[in-house]
Amino acid sequence: MARRGAASIPVPAEGSATASTARPRSRLAPSAIALTLAAATLAGCGHATFVPGNGTLRVALTEYRVIPRDVQTAAGVLTLVVHNYGRLTHDLVISLQGRPEISTGPIAPGRTVVLDAALIAGRYVMASSILSDQSLGAYGRLDVTR
Repeated sequence: MARRGAASIPVPAEGSATASTARPRSRLAPSAIALTLAAATLAGCGHATFVPGNGTLRVALTEYRVIPRDVQTAAGVLTLVVHNYGRLTHDLVISLQGRPEISTGPIAPGRTVVLDAALIAGRYVMASSILSDQSLGAYGRLDVTR
């Protein structure tokens, strides 16, 4: 029995093409997308990620990005957990004054590499060096203080 003033909504028959392809719409999808875009924007807008001395830094590699882009930490051993979220192979090279200090080697899509880096004070560049990744934006800065 329909309520007074309520619209009648046809229900597809069991096994019909309409019933098997109908999907409920989610009201959270636009909110989740907006939140993801906001987080990605903040990651690239000069907001530094602070890692305590002798801490762990999680790095995400994708096509055109090293995330986080700006990192600050104290001198000592930094554990790097580097995951390739991209569709292509990437690597992470950390250089000081143009000289590579540490490298993960190639990381296949979906893979993670963990390494420890003993860092002295200085301004390092974090970059993916495979093909033209760095010129396309796959780089960041690692500032190490005393």
